[in-house]
Amino acid sequence: IKASSNCENAGDLMQLEHMQISMMTTEKPPAVLEACDQLPASSASGVWTVMPDGEFSKSMKVVCDQGYSGGGWTVFQHRYNGTVNFFRDWDEYRFGFGKMDGGEFWLGLERLHQLTYSAPHELVILLEDFEGNGTYARYENFEIAGEPDLYKVTKINGYNGTAGDSMSFTLGAYFSTFDEDNDTHEENCAVKYHGAWWYRNCHSSNLNGKYLKGKNDEYGRGMSWAKFHGVGYSLKSSKMMIRRKNVPRKDMMDGMKDMQETLARL
Repeated sequence: IKASSNCENAGDLMQLEHMQISMMTTEKPPAVLEACDQLPASSASGVWTVMPDGEFSKSMKVVCDQGYSGGGWTVFQHRYNGTVNFFRDWDEYRFGFGKMDGGEFWLGLERLHQLTYSAPHELVILLEDFEGNGTYARYENFEIAGEPDLYKVTKINGYNGTAGDSMSFTLGAYFSTFDEDNDTHEENCAVKYHGAWWYRNCHSSNLNGKYLKGKNDEYGRGMSWAKFHGVGYSLKSSKMMIRRKNVPRKDMMDGMKDMQETLARL
């Protein structure tokens, strides 16, 4: 009798798991997508239209990353092969450039401001060197101001990760490009280090810098992260992503675990 009961429970479990898989694969995103974190866990990474605060006037196309740490991330910078020139002027950094559908791109400062001001956000930065070593830096809070305040970093704290903290230095810094010098250095840091960034006097990270390949003699001008190989090394790839905080997300395995725990109590 006991064996029969176990078989029945096992059959029930398999049926419930099958039902959940079916539900997960057929679940559709909401009609109005405020952010990438509202996508079902089964949705693919790619270009989606979001409306921060549910306002049509703020609608924008973004790249949603569903593969990293539970998914729901909005990618605002991605570089991996140097095919897109990142030495751009203020207006291009304001509005964005590049190829969002599978290429290198910058989302745009205005969009980044709208997203981070619509709700509290966390930030993660994924980096890789030319030796195949990956690392990350994650921050509990990240926010940038609007254009009247020169897209200043107003919040960045709560670091954890393996890359080392080379981003907290940007707190309070204004964004600078070669045609808009807003840093505190006597020279234009964007020109000096061939980039566009939240420079102060000048930088400990330069992820929009020149795409070089590993160690180089153009000190500080490459796509660098000081705590990961130093500023004399230009990285192979970087991906900068934000996600709203305190938004519940359950992936398929979490749901199955809940079902298994429920059955165990029967």
